[in-house]
Amino acid sequence: MNFFFGIKSKFLFSQLTIPKFRNSEDSRQEYNLYSAKIKRDKWEICKVNCDSDNNFFFVDSKLIDNEIIFFLAKNTELLEFKKNNYTKLIGLNKFTDTVPDFRGNLLVQNQTGGFSSYQSEYPLSMVSKTGSIVSSLYSLTNPNADKNLLFFKNIYENPVKIRFKIFFIDIVNKKILFEKYFFTNKTNEIIINSKFIKPEIHLFTHGYLGIPMFINFKDGHISFEHTHPPHEYVLGENKFKIIKNFKDECNEIINKENC
Repeated sequence: MNFFFGIKSKFLFSQLTIPKFRNSEDSRQEYNLYSAKIKRDKWEICKVNCDSDNNFFFVDSKLIDNEIIFFLAKNTELLEFKKNNYTKLIGLNKFTDTVPDFRGNLLVQNQTGGFSSYQSEYPLSMVSKTGSIVSSLYSLTNPNADKNLLFFKNIYENPVKIRFKIFFIDIVNKKILFEKYFFTNKTNEIIINSKFIKPEIHLFTHGYLGIPMFINFKDGHISFEHTHPPHEYVLGENKFKIIKNFKDECNEIINKENC
Protein backbone atom coordinates (compact mmCIF):
# COMPACT_ATOMS: atom_id res chain seq x y z
CA MET A 1 0.00 0.00 0.00
CA ASN A 2 1.17 3.52 -0.78
CA PHE A 3 0.32 6.93 0.62
CA PHE A 4 0.43 10.07 -1.54
CA PHE A 5 1.16 13.68 -0.69
CA GLY A 6 1.41 17.17 -2.10
CA ILE A 7 3.47 20.28 -1.37
CA LYS A 8 2.17 23.60 -0.09
CA SER A 9 4.58 26.55 -0.16
CA LYS A 10 4.56 30.29 -0.72
CA PHE A 11 6.95 29.67 -3.61
CA LEU A 12 4.77 27.22 -5.56
CA PHE A 13 1.58 25.20 -5.60
CA SER A 14 1.06 21.55 -6.45
CA GLN A 15 -1.47 19.13 -7.90
CA LEU A 16 -1.82 15.36 -7.54
CA THR A 17 -2.95 12.87 -10.16
CA ILE A 18 -3.59 9.36 -8.81
CA PRO A 19 -4.54 6.45 -11.11
CA LYS A 20 -7.52 4.18 -10.56
CA PHE A 21 -5.80 1.33 -12.44
CA ARG A 22 -2.86 -1.00 -11.88
CA ASN A 23 -0.42 -0.81 -14.80
CA SER A 24 -2.16 -2.52 -17.76
CA GLU A 25 -5.29 -3.58 -15.85
CA ASP A 26 -8.69 -1.97 -16.21
CA SER A 27 -9.69 0.88 -13.87
CA ARG A 28 -11.19 -0.14 -10.52
CA GLN A 29 -14.13 2.10 -9.74
CA GLU A 30 -14.73 0.53 -6.31
CA TYR A 31 -11.66 2.28 -4.92
CA ASN A 32 -12.15 5.77 -3.50
CA LEU A 33 -9.61 8.41 -2.56
CA TYR A 34 -9.32 9.24 1.15
CA SER A 35 -7.27 11.70 3.17
CA ALA A 36 -5.73 11.31 6.61
CA LYS A 37 -4.70 14.10 8.97
CA ILE A 38 -3.89 14.28 12.67
CA LYS A 39 -6.69 15.63 14.82
CA ARG A 40 -6.77 15.36 18.62
CA ASP A 41 -4.05 12.67 18.65
CA LYS A 42 -5.91 10.44 16.19
CA TRP A 43 -6.04 9.98 12.44
CA GLU A 44 -9.02 11.76 10.93
CA ILE A 45 -10.06 9.89 7.77
CA CYS A 46 -12.17 11.68 5.15
CA LYS A 47 -13.34 10.85 1.65
CA VAL A 48 -11.79 13.33 -0.79
CA ASN A 49 -14.21 15.31 -2.90
CA CYS A 50 -12.10 16.02 -5.98
CA ASP A 51 -12.39 15.92 -9.75
CA SER A 52 -12.02 12.52 -11.38
CA ASP A 53 -12.68 10.59 -14.56
CA ASN A 54 -12.75 6.88 -15.37
CA ASN A 55 -9.00 6.55 -14.90
CA PHE A 56 -7.69 9.20 -12.49
CA PHE A 57 -8.34 11.24 -9.37
CA PHE A 58 -7.27 14.89 -9.69
CA VAL A 59 -6.40 16.63 -6.41
CA ASP A 60 -5.95 20.37 -6.88
CA SER A 61 -3.93 22.75 -4.71
CA LYS A 62 -6.94 23.79 -2.58
CA LEU A 63 -7.12 20.28 -1.13
CA ILE A 64 -3.39 19.97 -0.45
CA ASP A 65 -1.82 20.67 2.91
CA ASN A 66 1.64 19.79 4.23
CA GLU A 67 0.07 17.63 6.96
CA ILE A 68 -2.46 15.76 4.80
CA ILE A 69 -1.81 12.41 3.14
CA PHE A 70 -3.95 10.49 0.66
CA PHE A 71 -4.61 6.81 -0.02
CA LEU A 72 -6.84 4.53 -2.10
CA ALA A 73 -9.27 2.15 -0.43
CA LYS A 74 -12.67 0.55 -0.61
CA ASN A 75 -15.27 1.94 1.76
CA THR A 76 -15.50 -1.35 3.67
CA GLU A 77 -11.75 -1.42 4.28
CA LEU A 78 -11.92 1.71 6.44
CA LEU A 79 -13.36 -0.42 9.24
CA GLU A 80 -9.80 -1.54 9.95
CA PHE A 81 -8.98 1.98 11.19
CA LYS A 82 -11.95 1.86 13.53
CA LYS A 83 -10.63 -1.35 15.09
CA ASN A 84 -7.47 0.41 16.30
CA ASN A 85 -9.42 3.56 17.26
CA TYR A 86 -7.72 5.56 14.50
CA THR A 87 -4.39 5.48 16.36
CA LYS A 88 -2.22 3.90 13.66
CA LEU A 89 -1.75 3.87 9.90
CA ILE A 90 -2.18 0.35 8.59
CA GLY A 91 -2.20 -1.49 5.31
CA LEU A 92 -5.72 -1.81 3.95
CA ASN A 93 -5.07 -3.43 0.58
CA LYS A 94 -2.43 -4.31 -2.00
CA PHE A 95 -3.93 -2.30 -4.85
CA THR A 96 -0.84 -0.09 -5.20
CA ASP A 97 1.64 -2.95 -4.69
CA THR A 98 2.61 -3.47 -8.31
CA VAL A 99 5.56 -4.35 -10.55
CA PRO A 100 6.53 -1.98 -12.14
CA ASP A 101 5.85 0.36 -9.24
CA PHE A 102 2.48 2.08 -8.99
CA ARG A 103 2.95 5.79 -9.70
CA GLY A 104 1.10 8.95 -8.71
CA ASN A 105 2.08 12.24 -10.32
CA LEU A 106 2.99 15.28 -8.22
CA LEU A 107 3.07 18.45 -10.32
CA VAL A 108 4.58 21.67 -8.94
CA GLN A 109 4.15 25.06 -10.57
CA ASN A 110 5.38 28.57 -9.80
CA GLN A 111 3.64 31.92 -10.24
CA THR A 112 5.09 32.49 -13.71
CA GLY A 113 3.86 29.19 -15.15
CA GLY A 114 7.04 27.15 -14.84
CA PHE A 115 6.28 23.58 -13.85
CA SER A 116 7.77 20.16 -13.27
CA SER A 117 6.52 16.85 -11.92
CA TYR A 118 7.64 13.64 -10.30
CA GLN A 119 6.19 10.72 -8.36
CA SER A 120 4.45 11.02 -5.00
CA GLU A 121 4.38 7.57 -3.39
CA TYR A 122 5.31 6.93 0.22
CA PRO A 123 5.36 3.17 0.85
CA LEU A 124 3.63 1.64 3.84
CA SER A 125 6.87 -0.17 4.70
CA MET A 126 8.48 3.15 5.67
CA VAL A 127 5.82 4.48 8.04
CA SER A 128 6.62 2.07 10.87
CA LYS A 129 10.38 2.54 10.75
CA THR A 130 12.81 5.01 12.28
CA GLY A 131 16.40 5.58 11.26
CA SER A 132 18.56 7.93 9.24
CA ILE A 133 18.58 9.30 5.70
CA VAL A 134 21.70 10.51 3.94
CA SER A 135 21.49 12.42 0.68
CA SER A 136 23.86 14.52 -1.40
CA LEU A 137 22.96 18.21 -1.59
CA TYR A 138 25.12 18.59 -4.67
CA SER A 139 23.60 16.06 -7.07
CA LEU A 140 20.10 17.55 -7.44
CA THR A 141 20.63 21.26 -6.73
CA ASN A 142 22.12 24.12 -8.70
CA PRO A 143 24.48 26.68 -7.10
CA ASN A 144 23.62 29.11 -9.91
CA ALA A 145 19.85 28.81 -9.46
CA ASP A 146 17.72 31.71 -8.29
CA LYS A 147 16.54 29.57 -5.37
CA ASN A 148 17.07 26.00 -4.14
CA LEU A 149 14.42 24.44 -1.89
CA LEU A 150 14.49 21.25 0.13
CA PHE A 151 11.22 19.55 0.99
CA PHE A 152 11.40 16.57 3.33
CA LYS A 153 8.30 14.39 3.66
CA ASN A 154 7.91 12.17 6.70
CA ILE A 155 4.92 9.92 7.33
CA TYR A 156 4.92 8.05 10.64
CA GLU A 157 2.33 5.44 11.59
CA ASN A 158 1.31 7.07 14.87
CA PRO A 159 -0.67 10.37 14.85
CA VAL A 160 2.12 12.36 16.49
CA LYS A 161 4.13 15.45 15.63
CA ILE A 162 7.62 14.72 16.93
CA ARG A 163 10.52 17.00 16.15
CA PHE A 164 13.80 15.56 14.94
CA LYS A 165 16.98 17.11 13.63
CA ILE A 166 18.35 17.32 10.12
CA PHE A 167 21.94 18.30 9.43
CA PHE A 168 24.08 19.51 6.56
CA ILE A 169 27.37 17.69 7.14
CA ASP A 170 30.73 18.32 5.51
CA ILE A 171 31.93 14.73 5.26
CA VAL A 172 35.49 15.70 4.26
CA ASN A 173 36.17 18.19 7.05
CA LYS A 174 33.87 16.29 9.43
CA LYS A 175 31.81 19.29 10.48
CA ILE A 176 28.16 20.16 10.95
CA LEU A 177 27.48 23.25 8.83
CA PHE A 178 23.75 23.60 9.44
CA GLU A 179 21.05 22.00 11.57
CA LYS A 180 17.32 22.45 11.94
CA TYR A 181 14.33 20.75 13.53
CA PHE A 182 11.84 19.01 11.26
CA PHE A 183 8.61 17.31 12.30
CA THR A 184 7.05 13.92 11.71
CA ASN A 185 3.89 13.64 9.62
CA LYS A 186 4.67 16.80 7.71
CA THR A 187 6.18 18.07 4.48
CA ASN A 188 9.04 20.18 5.89
CA GLU A 189 10.63 23.00 3.88
CA ILE A 190 13.86 24.98 3.94
CA ILE A 191 15.76 27.22 1.53
CA ILE A 192 19.23 25.86 0.79
CA ASN A 193 21.97 28.47 0.92
CA SER A 194 24.11 28.11 -2.22
CA LYS A 195 27.27 27.97 -0.08
CA PHE A 196 26.20 24.47 1.00
CA ILE A 197 25.97 23.12 -2.54
CA LYS A 198 29.27 21.28 -2.72
CA PRO A 199 30.17 17.61 -3.41
CA GLU A 200 31.33 17.00 0.16
CA ILE A 201 28.15 18.29 1.86
CA HIS A 202 25.30 15.88 2.60
CA LEU A 203 21.86 16.05 4.15
CA PHE A 204 21.58 13.73 7.15
CA THR A 205 18.50 13.06 9.25
CA HIS A 206 18.77 11.83 12.80
CA GLY A 207 15.95 9.66 14.10
CA TYR A 208 13.32 9.50 11.36
CA LEU A 209 13.07 8.47 7.74
CA GLY A 210 11.53 10.42 4.90
CA ILE A 211 11.78 11.44 1.26
CA PRO A 212 14.09 14.37 0.41
CA MET A 213 12.86 16.41 -2.56
CA PHE A 214 14.84 19.16 -4.24
CA ILE A 215 13.33 22.01 -6.26
CA ASN A 216 15.32 24.77 -7.87
CA PHE A 217 14.18 27.84 -9.77
CA LYS A 218 16.06 29.47 -12.63
CA ASP A 219 14.67 32.22 -14.87
CA GLY A 220 11.09 31.16 -14.16
CA HIS A 221 11.73 27.46 -14.79
CA ILE A 222 11.58 24.63 -12.21
CA SER A 223 13.59 21.46 -11.73
CA PHE A 224 12.03 18.90 -9.36
CA GLU A 225 13.65 15.64 -8.28
CA HIS A 226 13.79 13.43 -5.22
CA THR A 227 16.61 11.20 -4.12
CA HIS A 228 16.54 7.45 -3.99
CA PRO A 229 17.96 5.32 -1.15
CA PRO A 230 21.75 5.77 -1.22
CA HIS A 231 22.48 2.07 -1.69
CA GLU A 232 20.86 2.33 -5.14
CA TYR A 233 23.82 4.48 -6.23
CA VAL A 234 26.40 1.91 -5.10
CA LEU A 235 27.36 -1.20 -7.07
CA GLY A 236 28.58 -4.44 -5.56
CA GLU A 237 27.61 -6.98 -2.93
CA ASN A 238 28.76 -4.79 -0.05
CA LYS A 239 26.64 -1.76 -0.90
CA PHE A 240 24.48 -1.98 2.25
CA LYS A 241 27.58 -2.26 4.42
CA ILE A 242 29.16 0.72 2.64
CA ILE A 243 26.11 2.91 3.27
CA LYS A 244 25.87 1.73 6.89
CA ASN A 245 29.49 2.73 7.44
CA PHE A 246 28.80 6.10 5.83
CA LYS A 247 25.82 6.71 8.12
CA ASP A 248 27.89 5.63 11.12
CA GLU A 249 30.51 8.20 10.13
CA CYS A 250 27.84 10.92 9.98
CA ASN A 251 26.57 9.89 13.41
CA GLU A 252 30.10 10.10 14.80
CA ILE A 253 30.43 13.66 13.51
CA ILE A 254 27.12 14.61 15.17
CA ASN A 255 27.98 12.93 18.46
CA LYS A 256 31.44 14.51 18.55
CA GLU A 257 30.17 18.05 17.95
CA ASN A 258 27.32 17.67 20.43
CA CYS A 259 29.52 16.43 23.25
